Amino acid sequence: MAIDSKDKLVAALVNGQKKDFFKPSQTSEGAGTWHSLWQAAGAPPAGAIPTSYASGTLYIANDETLGAFKFTNPQAPALTNLLQIVCSGSTIEKLVVYDRLWACSGLTTAASGTLTVVTPGALDRPDAVGAGVEAWGEVYVAPGATTATWTLNYLDQDGNAGVSNYVHPANAESIGQMFPWLRASGDTGIQSVASVYFSASSGTAGNIGITLLRRIAEFPIQIANVGDILDAFFLGMPRVYDDACLAFMVMCSATNTGNIQGSFLLGQG
Repeated sequence: MAIDSKDKLVAALVNGQKKDFFKPSQTSEGAGTWHSLWQAAGAPPAGAIPTSYASGTLYIANDETLGAFKFTNPQAPALTNLLQIVCSGSTIEKLVVYDRLWACSGLTTAASGTLTVVTPGALDRPDAVGAGVEAWGEVYVAPGATTATWTLNYLDQDGNAGVSNYVHPANAESIGQMFPWLRASGDTGIQSVASVYFSASSGTAGNIGITLLRRIAEFPIQIANVGDILDAFFLGMPRVYDDACLAFMVMCSATNTGNIQGSFLLGQG
């Protein structure tokens, strides 16, 4: 079942679940960098730092996870779609709405070597194949400024081993900064992460996390302090899976993310 007619779309808009949000400005690394709003206060409240990579459990996030937007799943066979976003921000940037599928923390950058994720488990939303899933680093404690290569070892959508490198620069990342581990050529998804290898110590014991996510929508904030709206047709009515852990990240244009506020509408049918 799907929202496949004008009448169904109107009904889904009228009966949709509206979610308001406000995230105060965060200090970012600067233009051209990514920043997470997961730990930003406001609405919804700040999310907690995820469990350690060595815990062996509690990596999977859902809509009951602190920091996520709670919503009600539809009765099968109905589906949930993102039908509208209204947003304004005090800084020009791009807001990304994503489903936070899996996350860990505790990867220290103070020494070289390999840190192995204990029992990473399988994704459960929508399945364990990992189609379209991206791996991102998330900074919880800033590392030092010694250049190093951070290598992510993962299983791709077919269960084959994949490798991705991120070059940690000589200027330390900021708390809250995110950076992508790009999938290897030909890979279209990530099922799970196995380990991270640090080629050298950063000089300071930073706390780095891994977040597996699937993008849902992007909202360009093109004029500061002026609201805009993206409707169902502009968004393409992207699917939001049951129990999704909806969260935000931004592509920055300055050394702050600015205040971000608005709402989005989830429709079901």
